[in-house]
Amino acid sequence: MNRYAVPLPFSLRINKKTLVLFTVALLLIFIAGFRPIGLDRDSPNYVSLLNIPFSQANFLDKEPAFWMLVEINRVLFSSNERTFFLIFAIIGVSLKILAINRLSSMPFLSLWAYICLYFALHEMTQIRAGVASGIFLLAIQDIVNRNLKKFIIKVLFASLFHYSAIVMLPLYFLNLRKISIIYFFLPVIGLFLAYFGLSKILLLNFTDFLPEFLSYKLRIYLSLLELGEHKEINIFNFFYSSLLILLYFIFSLYYYAKNKIKFNNYDIFYIKVLSLLLFTFYFFSPVPVLAFRISEFLGVVLIILIPHIALMFKQKDIIKALIFLYLSGGLIRTAKLLNFEVIL
Repeated sequence: MNRYAVPLPFSLRINKKTLVLFTVALLLIFIAGFRPIGLDRDSPNYVSLLNIPFSQANFLDKEPAFWMLVEINRVLFSSNERTFFLIFAIIGVSLKILAINRLSSMPFLSLWAYICLYFALHEMTQIRAGVASGIFLLAIQDIVNRNLKKFIIKVLFASLFHYSAIVMLPLYFLNLRKISIIYFFLPVIGLFLAYFGLSKILLLNFTDFLPEFLSYKLRIYLSLLELGEHKEINIFNFFYSSLLILLYFIFSLYYYAKNKIKFNNYDIFYIKVLSLLLFTFYFFSPVPVLAFRISEFLGVVLIILIPHIALMFKQKDIIKALIFLYLSGGLIRTAKLLNFEVIL
């Protein structure tokens, strides 16, 4: 008998998991779509762009899919700000919920992870990256199943919403049969390079190999950093430090409890991505925009990975409770992202 089935006095049977996911999705769409303008830092900027016709779109500043939705909203809804945010909320939330339904063995805990870690960030602030990261989650099945055609299509769609989604491409070539020792050392290497200022030197030299518009922006940002116009990020902040501890805890399980705990291809993929996101955060820390953008994009796999840890232990209920508490700490991050004064 399906453990998610809800008994009803008639022939119709409702799947509990689907019902909960659908109900919460509607609630999250409502919250993100009808939030007050200014509750998040990016919404006023988006509102200022809603009357720009597609012919005048700046594709260096925003991606084609963004301008396409702006145009659709302009033509169909007279550039109404509410319908614009609703469109993005529907797409962003639906993609994440669909991915949770497909990928997670602990869907309710994954739902809580999404709410605590990424809902406010992606669906109420970085709405373009929110859609792109949802597509990334759905592309994980294509990576594991080696479906290159479907994967490339998803990469293209994700990149149309946010250019940073191009970082998905190398992930297709990860070896999902085992975890090599390099992934154990990558975060430490990134931390070493950042702490001793070597990553900044490497980034300055790397600018010569980038397209002009990217190298120009990178040089400007590094110059502003030198002048004190932008603050360097704390590479030892609690969230990323906790992820580093989590990564090495999982590594210890992989190397020393391999006979008792089975790691499948999906597990290996999530673990490798966690190692890569930590490396990118540390390595690109001299340029906070890049450090956070890339690591947060890759970090969406945490929605699946962290809840799945509970399945590795016999005392699942205790571990689930600990994971729930850890994830709940992400609500502090959510509070920092939002300006609740606009409601008062």
